[in-house]
Amino acid sequence: MSQITHKLTQLPSKTGVYLMKGAENVVLYVGKANSLRDRVRSYFTGSKPHALTGLMIPYVRDIDFFITSNEVEA
Repeated sequence: MSQITHKLTQLPSKTGVYLMKGAENVVLYVGKANSLRDRVRSYFTGSKPHALTGLMIPYVRDIDFFITSNEVEA
């Protein structure tokens, strides 16, 4: 199981912030979500991604996330 696949199974269905990281832990993208599990997994499923986001996904090597109390806090 790849590191990304493992991280996707660990994501909670809670509001928070996620960081997609590339090689050498460089942050490629920061986002927020009402459901971290649903939002982050959507990048890696068969759904059609936004053009720029789709170009970034092959370079993602790790995902970090932080749970917040609400979307405004995120």
